[in-house]
Parts: sequence; structure tokens; C-alpha cells
Amino acid sequence: MPKSPDNFLSSDKHSYFGYQVGYDSADRSFHNGITAAGGDDTLRGVVVYSRRDGNETENHSDATINSNPVNWHSNAVLASGIWQTTDLHQLTGTVEYYEKFNHSNFPTWNVSASGSSSRDGSTSFQDSKTRRWGVSVADLYTPTDGLLFDSLNGKLFFSKTEAHDYTISNAASPTQVWSGYDTNTLGLESKATKEWRNHRFSYGVNIRQSESERPLTAQNIVADGLPIQLGRPQADSKIINAGAFVQDKMTWDVAGRDFSVIPAVRFAWQHAKPENIDNLFTNINGNVTANNTANMYGTNSDGQILPALTFQYNLKPDLLAYVQYKRGAQFPNAGQLYGAWSLGYMGTSSSYATIGDPNLKTETSDNYELGLKGRIVDGVTLSAAAFYNDYKNFIANGYYRRAGNPDLFANLPNTISTLYLTENRDKAYIYGGELSARFELGTWFEQAKGFSARLAYGYTQGASKSSASGDRYVNLDTVTPQKAVVGLAYDDPSNTMALR
Repeated sequence: MPKSPDNFLSSDKHSYFGYQVGYDSADRSFHNGITAAGGDDTLRGVVVYSRRDGNETENHSDATINSNPVNWHSNAVLASGIWQTTDLHQLTGTVEYYEKFNHSNFPTWNVSASGSSSRDGSTSFQDSKTRRWGVSVADLYTPTDGLLFDSLNGKLFFSKTEAHDYTISNAASPTQVWSGYDTNTLGLESKATKEWRNHRFSYGVNIRQSESERPLTAQNIVADGLPIQLGRPQADSKIINAGAFVQDKMTWDVAGRDFSVIPAVRFAWQHAKPENIDNLFTNINGNVTANNTANMYGTNSDGQILPALTFQYNLKPDLLAYVQYKRGAQFPNAGQLYGAWSLGYMGTSSSYATIGDPNLKTETSDNYELGLKGRIVDGVTLSAAAFYNDYKNFIANGYYRRAGNPDLFANLPNTISTLYLTENRDKAYIYGGELSARFELGTWFEQAKGFSARLAYGYTQGASKSSASGDRYVNLDTVTPQKAVVGLAYDDPSNTMALR
């Protein structure tokens, strides 16, 4: 969703109205969107509204299990305004809201005290609601004779996210579960730019703090007549991220075209700490104590230096070829560090646990990309890229039994015999390609002036290797192998409205 009036307005265009409509056959969802913008060089704004209605994502035609019925709808609203307070300062304020309601039903499964499960013939119903609020204020400072920068952009932002589920079964003895995932994020970021001779420098800093909670309440949960009090599925946590970067774009004239070399380096740091772990697994069976959770969870902190290098060449004024290398890092998130489920609920040696690992290492990657983007000929805009990403300490999920891996169970209650653990894989790779093209139909047909067609296709494959799985590569289930998009749009030649 665009977030700036400048995406739609210019010095000679002071109003805009657009309507978008779309359909996705994967989940039979419809999308309707409206965009309205207006203003001048001093004060301008934009309002965007998006509505989506859909159903469950259908399984592949040869799948043996059908998808559970789902009906959902979502609304998103964004309002953003820009105020040129003086010649040197430009203020931007943005407010956004998103909500999604999801209604589903699925067969109810009973779990016995031995850990086995079976369908009981009843149906469970789940209502889910996700809400997100966000607000940000930014100031763009452009001094007339800045020594260290030509522009300085500072931004303060806050967001609040709530994801709540209510699940109930229609069994003879109905069970009810209320669960949630609430996150508050506060951050500050600043970026400066400076041009000098054939150099364009950019540098900046950022800091962000996120606090997460996972409340859970359950009623009438029973296994073989034994009442169960579920613990929260994740420890509360506070995560602080900070970073800094510097980049230099050096440009020369080569054969009458711009050739650029862009070295860059970024520093990223994260500190994660669990909170309120003393009551994380409170349960009437007493299988998990405060000492257990204190041994299981702890702080996680790491910093990474991430270099990058890009070469660009303009084959034509509006056609760019590039090759780039970037070092990447993915810090483990709160769920991967402090998540837990079914830990010690059953009270026997056959129960299982699904938990995160506070000792996870940072996932790092070396990313290579070769691409071409721009206008090939009049009326045809192309974007094509091929990429290969090589990962170390790839974060994935593993399956273990106590008998075969006793060391992994050292800090767990002795009632746990099966463990699904978030872990670092030794290695992983992902490769693929993307191709998209936009055709301005009015270039060839006068009657179609303003109409454009978009075609896009993406292909991705990946695998990971871990000593726990026999030291061999196994396919990744977190990548989408293929994706295609077909679209039709209309932009009024008078620049007053658009349909997509």
C-alpha cells in the first residue's frame, strides 16, 4: 500500500482518484481498493482504503486431504499528509489501521494421557481477529549549505498488533480456548545523504524495541479424565534491535552511459530477553516448575557486520543492468527463541513438547543477484532477475526422541519424551528467478490508450542440510516453488483516475 501523496501528485498534478479490483483463484478472494489524493506544494495528503474477502486456500488437486473450510475478510485504511513548513523542513504524518476476521471449522481431535490422538467425531469452530494500528511522524531537513549532508530524514514510529483466537468444539463436553499474540513496537530511524563530485553518500542509524505477550486461557481441557491447565505458548519477551549503515554510489561515464559501483556496509544488533517466565507453564499437574523454565530460557544477543557491493550499468537511459552481492543476517524472532507448546501437560513420560531455543545462532547468508530492469522498447517495461542465496545456521524445525538425543532433554522435565525443536541447520540454499513485464497497450492500439497489461512469473527452489537428518539435503517447505500473476490496469490519460 503506497504511503506518500508524492506517489500520486506532482507540481502540475494536484488531485488523483484510483480504484483497484482483483481476484485470486487460490483462495477465491476478491479485492477492492480506493485511493484519493489532493493538495499542492505546501500541503498535500492521500487516503487509501482496501477491502478483501476470501476463503480457504485450496490444496493441490492430487492432495489426499481437503482444506478445512474458511471464510475471511479484511479492511485496511491509511492516511498520510505532507506539510512543507519552511523551505528547509518538510513534515510527514501517517496513520494506518488494519483488521482481518477469519472464521473456520475443522474436525476435533482428542489427546490421551499417553500422547496419542484420535478424532472424536465432533467439529471445532474458530473465530480469529487480527488488528494493527500504526502511527509515524517524519521530518525531512534540507539545509542550503550542509557540510555533512544535503538531506537528513528522521522518523519516529509506533505500532500495536493484536491477534486473538477463540476456539470451541461442539462435543458432548465442549472445550473452549482463548489465545492471543500482542506486540507493541516503538522505533526511531534517521538517514542522511550527501553528494560530492561523482559520489553519492548515504548513511544512517536505527533503533527499535518490541514487547510481545502470548496470553492463553482454556476451559474444560481433559485427557483420559485428567483435567489439564494449558500453559502459555510463548514466554513474554522484549527485543531491542539497533543498526547503522554507510554507502557510497560512485558513478562514471563509460561509452556514453552511466556506470556505478556501490560499496556498502551495515551493522545489525539484537538483544532478546524473556519476561514473566515464573508463571509460563503453570499447570495443576505440577510437571513444569519455575526452576525448569529458568533453566530453559535466557537472553540472546548478537551483532553482525554485513558488507554489500553492487555494479550497475545503464544500457540505455531507462534500462539498467546490475549484479550485486549482499551479506544478510536473520536474527531469531520471539517465537523461535521462546515459543513452547504442550510442555508437560499430560503428566506421563510419553508426552511431547514443541519449543524454541534461546541459544539459537543468527542465520547468515551470502546473496548473489543478476538483473535487468527498465524500458526495453516503447511500451514494454521489463524486470528480470536470477538469484542464489547460500545460508549458514539456517533456522528450521527438527524432530527428536529422548532415547536418541538425551542431551537435548537435559533442561526439560522428565515427562517429555518427544521434542519438536527450533534449531540451526548446518547449511541451506535457495535459488530462483523472477520475470515481470508491463505492456502499454495504447502504444500499438489508439483505442486502448491508458490500458496496460502485466505478466509476472517467479520460480524458487531450496534445500537445507543438518547432521540430525543424516547429513543430507532435504527440500525446504518454506519457499513457494512457482507463482504467476496476470493483471490489467487503466490509467486515465488526463491523470485524474486509475483502475487496477
